[in-house]
Amino acid sequence: MALWKFKNLNKYGHMRTRIVYTPTSQLTIGQGFGPFVGASRFHYESRSPYFGILTSPLDGKKYLTPDWIEVLPETTIDDVVYNKPEVKQAEVEPTSWEFKSDSSDATYKVRYNGVKYTCNCPGFWRSRGNCKHVKEIRDGKR
Repeated sequence: MALWKFKNLNKYGHMRTRIVYTPTSQLTIGQGFGPFVGASRFHYESRSPYFGILTSPLDGKKYLTPDWIEVLPETTIDDVVYNKPEVKQAEVEPTSWEFKSDSSDATYKVRYNGVKYTCNCPGFWRSRGNCKHVKEIRDGKR
């Protein structure tokens, strides 16, 4: 019913950690475990959102698949969690430059978001993203 991470000191004073199963949701500690340090509810973690528990026909042991982690024989699917890893992306401040139009009073803005350049001039779309303003920034003339 519940898996616990149990910590105690062995007879030499060294920290020992065990995963223990209890048929109820309470952990009771018997004799012979040494000085008690702490206990917390335990869950196996899968690296895949599609996981299962498999009993091997060769040795009779239970494994968490597809990670192939050996688990306690009493482990159920409720004792496994999938923690989706956070993908950290570098936040880049968009950089922008302004250009005065040669033929009118309009002002065009070139922006760079860390991946690509964009410009709000009509030539940007005609040249498929390679207008004279973007070329000037890429060539380092500005």
